[in-house]
Amino acid sequence: MKFFILGDSWGVGQYQLSNGLLQPVPNTGIDHWLKQMGHTVTNISAGSASNFGQLRHAYWTLKENSDYDYIIWFYTEPFRDIIETVINDPEEAARQYPDFEISDFPECKYITEQNLHYAEMIYNEFSIPFVVVGGQCKLPKEIDDFVFCHHTVPNWAAELLDLDFEFPNYTWFSWSKFELIFKAFDINEKQFIIQEDSNLDAVNIILKKSKDSSKFPDNSHPGSEQFRQLAQTIMRKLNVRHT
Repeated sequence: MKFFILGDSWGVGQYQLSNGLLQPVPNTGIDHWLKQMGHTVTNISAGSASNFGQLRHAYWTLKENSDYDYIIWFYTEPFRDIIETVINDPEEAARQYPDFEISDFPECKYITEQNLHYAEMIYNEFSIPFVVVGGQCKLPKEIDDFVFCHHTVPNWAAELLDLDFEFPNYTWFSWSKFELIFKAFDINEKQFIIQEDSNLDAVNIILKKSKDSSKFPDNSHPGSEQFRQLAQTIMRKLNVRHT
C-alpha cells in the first residue's frame, strides 16, 4: 500500500537530546516501520508543525502526485494555528479563519472546525481516506462527522501513558508558545492560569508520567517500538496482513 503521512514531530519519529537540542533519530518513526512491512511512504511531518500548515502542505504536494491509498494525519494542538497562521500569516488567516476571535483560545473550536473542513476538501478532491492519530492532544469529537476520516487512533498518547482522565488540548512544550499568543493579543497570564487550572494540572501529570516512562526516551516523544506497534495497529484497522 501507499501512505502519505503528515503531522508534527510525532509524525517524524523518536527524538533524542543532543547538545541540548532535541534531534530526530533516523529510521524510528511510523514511516520506517511501514516501509519495513513493504509499503511505500511519503512523509511531510515536521517538528512544531500546525494542523493547517501541514494540511495545506499536503494539498499542494498531492496536487503533484495523489497516488496514495491512505493519508495518516498525526493531529496536533490546534492553538498552533494561531501562531503559524493568524499571527504570522494574516493574509492566509483571512482565507482560512475569516471569523477568528481570540476568545476561541485555548479551546480553538472554530480553528478545529475550519481545519476539519479543509481536510474534507482534500478528501473530496483526491479521494484518499484518512487515518487520524491523536498525538500531542486529543482528537475532536466532531471528526466523526466528516467523511474524510475513515479510521482513528484517538487516544494513543493517553494509552501510552495509561491515563485515567481525558487528554487535554495541549501538552508538551506548550507554555513557550502560549507566551507568544499572550503577547500578541495582550492576554493576562495570571487570568489564563486561573481559567485553565484543571487542564494545566493534567498537563503536569502528563509531563511527569512521560518523564518516568521508558516509552518516551526523550520524555516527550514515543520511542521506536511504540511507532512499530502503532503501525501494526493501523494495519489491523485497515485489515491489512503484514509480516
